[in-house]
Amino acid sequence: MTKFEIIDSANYAAQVVRVPAPFALPNADRLVGVGVFGYTVVTAKGGISEGDLAVFFPAEAQLSTALTSGANLFRHSELNTDQSKTGYLEDNRRVRALKLRGTVSNGLLLPAAEVAAIFRVPVADLTEGVAFDHIGGAEVSRKYRVKEPAPANAREKANLKKAFKRVDDKLFPVHIETDQYLRNEHLLSDDDVLIVTQKLHGTSFRAGRVPVRRKLTWLERLAQRVRVRVAESEVDTVFGSRQVIKDVNNPNQQHFYGTDLWTEHGKQIEDRIPSNVIVYGELVGWTKDGAAIQKGHTYGVEPGTAELSLYRVSIITDAGELYDLSWDQVRTFANEHGFKHVPELWRGFKRDFDIEQFQEVDFAKKHRALLALGGPGWADEPLPISADGTGADEGIAIRVDRGGRVPLLFKYKNDSHYLYETAQLDSGEVDLESAEAA
Repeated sequence: MTKFEIIDSANYAAQVVRVPAPFALPNADRLVGVGVFGYTVVTAKGGISEGDLAVFFPAEAQLSTALTSGANLFRHSELNTDQSKTGYLEDNRRVRALKLRGTVSNGLLLPAAEVAAIFRVPVADLTEGVAFDHIGGAEVSRKYRVKEPAPANAREKANLKKAFKRVDDKLFPVHIETDQYLRNEHLLSDDDVLIVTQKLHGTSFRAGRVPVRRKLTWLERLAQRVRVRVAESEVDTVFGSRQVIKDVNNPNQQHFYGTDLWTEHGKQIEDRIPSNVIVYGELVGWTKDGAAIQKGHTYGVEPGTAELSLYRVSIITDAGELYDLSWDQVRTFANEHGFKHVPELWRGFKRDFDIEQFQEVDFAKKHRALLALGGPGWADEPLPISADGTGADEGIAIRVDRGGRVPLLFKYKNDSHYLYETAQLDSGEVDLESAEAA
C-alpha cells in the first residue's frame, strides 16, 4: 500500500477530491471555475470533468520539481519532461492566487491519474479525501517560502548538540497549527458551538513562566558527586515567536536576529504571567525602529509601538502536560491580568453559522454601521484596519471548545488577502514572521 504523509504543513498539503460540476465564468470562453472547499479553481475548459478524481493544490503551495516537470507545468518548456509543452508555473514552482477575468483562482487541480503516473503508484491508492505532501517518501509539494531555512552544516549541528539548552520544547510548546476551516468543516457537527474572532495579521507571540534548567556552577556539580541535592531547575519567563525561543537569560545562546520584537514586548508583560502559564497571541503594529510588523496591517497602533491580543492561554505541568483554558476563561484571564484578547465577533451553533457574513468585511466599519442603525454590532469592538491594506480584514479565526485539553482551531482568509499575500511574495519581500521562521 502506498504511503501518504504530511511532513511540511497540513494547510498547504495536496488532497484528492471528486470534481463537482464546473461552472461558466464571465467573458471566459476557454476557462471554467471549479468549486473546491469553498474556493474557486480556474482551469481550462474540458480539461477536468464532473465526477473525475483530481488532486487539489492550494494557493501558495510549491510543487516539487518532479511533479512540475512530469506534469509539464513549467513556463520554460525546456524544464518539462515533454519539452514541446508549455505550462504557466515559474521556475520557483509556486501556485499563485490569481484574478482571472474577475474571478479569483485559489489553487490548482491535476488529474489523479497523472499524479499517480508521475510518482509511479497505483491510481487506485489515490482515494477521495486522502491528503499528503509526500508519496512513498518522495516530496510532492510544500508551503512556498521566499526564504527557506538554511540547513545546518556538520559543525553547526555539533555545536548545537553541545550547547547548554535551558528551555525544554515540551515545556514551552509552539502554538498548534490553525487548520483551514473550509478544508475541515466536515469535522464539526451542527451542535458544535463556534466562537468566531477577528483574525489579526501581525506576528505570533508566546510567553510563559515555565521550568527551565539551571547551569550548575563547578561547586554545585562537585556537591552532586558527593550526593548533595542541588536544584537543577527553576521557574523563569521565556519568550518566543512562532518557531523560535528567545531565551535571553541564557548567556550561551547566540542571537542572530536583528529585531527581537518578541523579547522587547515580553519584558513589558512578564510580571503579569503566573507560574506554569503560557500565553499565545498576535503582536500587531510596529517595531521600535518604526517598521510595520505587517505592511498594510497596523490596526491604528501608535507608530513605534506594538500591541498584543491573546487568543490562547495554556497551563503547563512540570511533566509537560498541556491544558488549555476555555475561551471564556481566556477572556477572564486577559481582563484580570491586564491583557487584551482578540475581538470576538460571533458565537453560536454551527448550524446557524453563515460564513458569507464574514467574507470581505471591514469588521470595525460594519460594527459602527450596525450600532448606528440601533443594532447590537459584533460581540466585541473590532480593531480598525489600515488605510493602506486591502479594504477588508484578513479573515476570521474559529474556535471550538469541546472540553478536551486543547481546543479545535480553524481559520478562514479572504480572497483579497490571498491576492495581497501573493503580491507580497511576488515582490520577494520577507515579512518579519517569515524571516523568523527561516
